[in-house]
Amino acid sequence: METEMLDPEVWATLGRAIRADRERQGMTREQLAERVRSRGVQVSSRSIGTLEEGPPPKRGSKRPSLEPTVAALGWRPGWTDRILAGEDPSVVLQRAEAAEADESPRSHLLELIPGVYEFSRTAAGLGAPSKLRDEFDQLVQQILSAVGTDERRYALAAYRPHAAGEGVPADDAARIRDALGN
Repeated sequence: METEMLDPEVWATLGRAIRADRERQGMTREQLAERVRSRGVQVSSRSIGTLEEGPPPKRGSKRPSLEPTVAALGWRPGWTDRILAGEDPSVVLQRAEAAEADESPRSHLLELIPGVYEFSRTAAGLGAPSKLRDEFDQLVQQILSAVGTDERRYALAAYRPHAAGEGVPADDAARIRDALGN
């Protein structure tokens, strides 16, 4: 990273990305400086202008106003490092916007489901009554339904272990057919 810190072109690229994002958000330099100051960091609109112009800082280190400024734009830690390392800013910011869109509470809830089912399977494997496991799984499905998710995508089709060659128990086979829509 030290080599990149001295490269004027990567700093110019970073400066253009900061300016473009500020303008995309409809802010003036002064408005951005106000936002940074509201977070407890003293910065002027002139300092923002210097960041946007992109000259490399002396001694190859970041300017003290850089991270607070990009944080005020909504950038996450590490994005400036990625750009300074040569990554295309539009790719960094575009992937970041996509990641933020995927981080909705509903998406997060659905990501938790496999762990919830693993919990109930593990508990049953440790001796918890299978009836409790089934009730637990039914409650999970009710919760998913109550918050309006596509809970059928996450419903368990079958979960009882069986010996090799024994085949799937009839009631599990029915659940599998139902889950597959057959």
